Amino acid sequence: MKIDPRQITEEGLELTGSVPLADYDIPIGEIRGWDKIHYHLQLQKVGQEVTITGSLHSTFETPCARCLDFIPWELKVNDFCQILAAPDEAPLDLTPLFREDIILALPLAARCELDGAGRCPRSGKVYTLPNQDDFAEKRRATVWRDLDQLKTEN
Repeated sequence: MKIDPRQITEEGLELTGSVPLADYDIPIGEIRGWDKIHYHLQLQKVGQEVTITGSLHSTFETPCARCLDFIPWELKVNDFCQILAAPDEAPLDLTPLFREDIILALPLAARCELDGAGRCPRSGKVYTLPNQDDFAEKRRATVWRDLDQLKTEN
């Protein structure tokens, strides 16, 4: 996505729309139903700098890391913020900036929400039992206990 800084007035410029995902060379793996990235941006120009703030949003389906069924996922980048130099009034290319924020917002291991009994809403399989000893919780408690025993010298 390219923006001409000459279009930015003193009051700023607001842009809303969507761009095709194909323009961003994002590794989507097994994600399905993802074809567009929606944006809402506010641009301000002060001197030779352009400040761009706003949000990026998209929806798609991704495999659950737990049950392997496809689950709906909403990708949100609510705090997109960049300050770019625009000394020659050349078009500003936001493509690599969008791409970086989108890749960072992708889930590493998306999981569906289990109910109170630890049951998967899609497959019905129980993954955790209520009141079951949790190794992670025990380890966390041990780490804090060990840290509490440390004494620091000033």
